[in-house]
Amino acid sequence: MNTEYQTINWNGLTLEITLEQDSVTSRIAGEQHISLKVTSPAQASPVMHDTFAASLIQSAGGAVGFVDVMLSARLATHSECWDVV
Repeated sequence: MNTEYQTINWNGLTLEITLEQDSVTSRIAGEQHISLKVTSPAQASPVMHDTFAASLIQSAGGAVGFVDVMLSARLATHSECWDVV
């Protein structure tokens, strides 16, 4: 897998998604893992930066669907705090 880049609009925010295969975690876990980084030009630090099983990302319909689910869940659990993204 080469590095993949996607740009989405999520709840009015422009987000940039970067995906790269994490070969070290993949070898340790015995299944493919992807490093997923989500950034926003409006924030200095990444919105999300972690490694996930590729099957988990695929089960959400791909990176855009996965990010939507993760950020929606974060927003739902922090509804009184809009700076969670």
